[in-house]
Amino acid sequence: MGIKEIFEKEKIEYFSALTISVCDMRRPDFVERRGFDPEKIKTAVVFLIPYGVMGEEGNISLYARPRDYHGYCDELFSRICPMLSEEYGGAFLGFADKSPIEETGLALRSGLCVRGDSYVVINEKYGSFVFIGEILTTVPASLLGFSGEASEIGECLHCGACRRACPMKNGRECLSAVTQKKGELTEDEREYILENGSVWGCDICQTVCPMNKNVESTPIEYFREERISRLSKELLNGMSDAEFASRAFSWRGKNTVIRNLSLFENGNK
Repeated sequence: MGIKEIFEKEKIEYFSALTISVCDMRRPDFVERRGFDPEKIKTAVVFLIPYGVMGEEGNISLYARPRDYHGYCDELFSRICPMLSEEYGGAFLGFADKSPIEETGLALRSGLCVRGDSYVVINEKYGSFVFIGEILTTVPASLLGFSGEASEIGECLHCGACRRACPMKNGRECLSAVTQKKGELTEDEREYILENGSVWGCDICQTVCPMNKNVESTPIEYFREERISRLSKELLNGMSDAEFASRAFSWRGKNTVIRNLSLFENGNK
């Protein structure tokens, strides 16, 4: 089974491969930690992981509604890297988020997406609601069926909708960052969260983007199952430690999320 069939079986439609020489290898030590010589890496296979389920109303960011994508990637790599190694020989090492290579640039140079003004990548089918994953390998791109050459980076429409809609005005920080702050919030920060109705994250720049209009929901079951669109204290407190740890909002601990939820109690918005 070739790489195309392996990815298609996983319902991953957008993938490519670049020769490592055109990639921005920032942390070769990440490869070394896996027991491999970075100098032997020849190719970076990059792919997009659609996570959005369109049309949902909720009070947390779309990326945080399914289980954490790091868990998905761990499961994915454990399935497909041995298959790729068996098919092509050589080593295949999967990474997501904490990657040796600058991920956004890798995805843009692969031609799988374009660069948005709000610092997101935008795919033609799934919009900006995608994660980026990559597999580094000692196998040349040509043996995987790719030229390995980088594409010219595409750009969004530059319509300004995201910047006009962004609530980060008058000296305020990014709303997503404020919802993830630990400790006590200032009165202005509390009002900021209340005004925008999110207890975790922010999707405003994405939801107003015309390139995200009519995008499709993810076909990957992992991101369609066990979703939480509207978080509450009751739901949060009912989670086991393992359930909570499987969520993207867990990295700041329960107290941060409970603090944000408390703002919306007692008749607040």
